[in-house]
Amino acid sequence: MSLNGKRLLLLGGSNSTEDILRFAGENGVTLIATAPARFGLTALKRIADERYEADAVDETALVRLIRDARIDGIFPGNNEDVMPHAIAAAEAAGLPVYCDGPMWDACANKAKFKKMCRDAGIPVAGTYDLAVTDIADIPYPVAVKPADSCGSQGFSICRKAEELSAALEKALPFSRTGTVLVEDFIPYDAAIIHYTLVGGEAYFGGVSDKRSMLLGEGGGSVMALQEFPSADTGAYLAALDEKVRAMFRRNGMHDGPVWIEAFNDHGRFIFNEMGYRFGGSMTYYPVRYFTGLDQLECMLRYCLGEKPDPAAHTSLIRRDRPAGRRYAILPLHVRPGRLRAVYGEDQVRAMEDVYAYVPIHWAGDVVRATGTVSQVFCYLHLLYDDEAALADTVGRIVRTLRVQGEDGEELLFQLYHFS
Repeated sequence: MSLNGKRLLLLGGSNSTEDILRFAGENGVTLIATAPARFGLTALKRIADERYEADAVDETALVRLIRDARIDGIFPGNNEDVMPHAIAAAEAAGLPVYCDGPMWDACANKAKFKKMCRDAGIPVAGTYDLAVTDIADIPYPVAVKPADSCGSQGFSICRKAEELSAALEKALPFSRTGTVLVEDFIPYDAAIIHYTLVGGEAYFGGVSDKRSMLLGEGGGSVMALQEFPSADTGAYLAALDEKVRAMFRRNGMHDGPVWIEAFNDHGRFIFNEMGYRFGGSMTYYPVRYFTGLDQLECMLRYCLGEKPDPAAHTSLIRRDRPAGRRYAILPLHVRPGRLRAVYGEDQVRAMEDVYAYVPIHWAGDVVRATGTVSQVFCYLHLLYDDEAALADTVGRIVRTLRVQGEDGEELLFQLYHFS
């Protein structure tokens, strides 16, 4: 099927603008972006051939834009505030959509996802219902978090009953449904399990090890480093792969990227949350590096009405980097302030061990002290042979990349340091 002349509305995917632009150019696709004028020239509007001012969370306005601009498909990206509206607008307009509203809600809501896991025989952390459980009887420590939020917003660890009330108050404003989870705190680093769903078939994309750290005093626990492949990949496949595939089938999940965060207790995996969407750290890069399957291209084609072919859609894969090496994703963060100037990006992109450089902020942006992933300046996707070589590459990058504030001060910092 030729995509030449197709018109794609971008409601998300701002971290993927370079790849989306390349795909559109190779296939003759017209890119369309929309956002209210108050947001200025957004990342998606920068690459779009046509620009409009409908609000991405206004479903009525989106359906009208789809009709008036003769839209053939919607790419929803990964913004959890936009996703349910993009899905509803696509359904109302009769455009392809990889999951319906109830399925999106079941995967995005941590409480509903954990029920899916329990029904499939997959381990999850114990949860406490405060309507029937006295807070003094809860075995501390516990994790407290909104059931339907992302990016570590509203997350706390309570080590005694006296801390619970404040943690609940912190979490509640970040829940769209007013639902807060209180569950056993699992003291292990996480693993991220990757799948790609195409036409009802689940393609395993690997397991990575994720290390998290607190971002500043009072900040949330955020990803500090992710490494591929996990040494416990075989243990995961033996214990849970078939159960996960059955869970996908039972719940009617047929297309789209999937990542699952699980705590890794020495090869025993305890599921925590799921993203039925692209992750902000661009994990479709390592998935395609290790498997040859391009999740982004599959989704772009699906949104435009084509049945994806996982074996064929590899056009965005870099072929100038050697296969078979280890792979890391390292975020670099910025302190709060206005970013006056950025230096060294081109030099970083050209480094031999850099598979991808993904900017999240640009000169002119104002970054607030949130203690969350909103303070990520960029994601570095790096190839390496051992930890010493990885540390050396990161050291060269942080000496090259500079982010200056209004008074010339350096705002960029490295959260994770190699020992």
